[in-house]
Amino acid sequence: MTTQRAIIAISTGAVLVGLATGVALGRQSAEADVRELHATYYQYFADGQAGEIAQRIYHPNRMAFGQNGVATSSGRDEVESGFRRALEGLAAERYDHSEMPDPSICTPNPGTAIVSGMFRRYREDGSVLAELGQTYIYGQTDDGWRIHATIAHGPETVIGCLE
Repeated sequence: MTTQRAIIAISTGAVLVGLATGVALGRQSAEADVRELHATYYQYFADGQAGEIAQRIYHPNRMAFGQNGVATSSGRDEVESGFRRALEGLAAERYDHSEMPDPSICTPNPGTAIVSGMFRRYREDGSVLAELGQTYIYGQTDDGWRIHATIAHGPETVIGCLE
């Protein structure tokens, strides 16, 4: 192998390693950003801040896949009013907060993240109100990460990426 070919081979290898490292670091960064936003979402929900959820967490055109099919929202006001109704219903049951203790978080591409797992809702006295499953589809927007869709499911189900 000539010196020129050796330099080309080494340079090509370095570029490929650099690209692979960049993709991996980008995914780690996206996962960290989404994990932080997801924790903020759970805090807003616990604090009853439907307006903040609609403004900072959800995309205004969201889809919610549930037992009865899909429901769509077509604006921030609609997202906010949906969360206000949900929070009012939970307040009657003495809801305090929710926890998703071991979420599966994956990024199938740089602009999409999936958060999935079992979560628990707790009452003010610390007892478990419900144990549910949920998957959140986050997408990168001009305003940062936003939830574009949710999928309700049983607590034993996790939706994610294969490694």
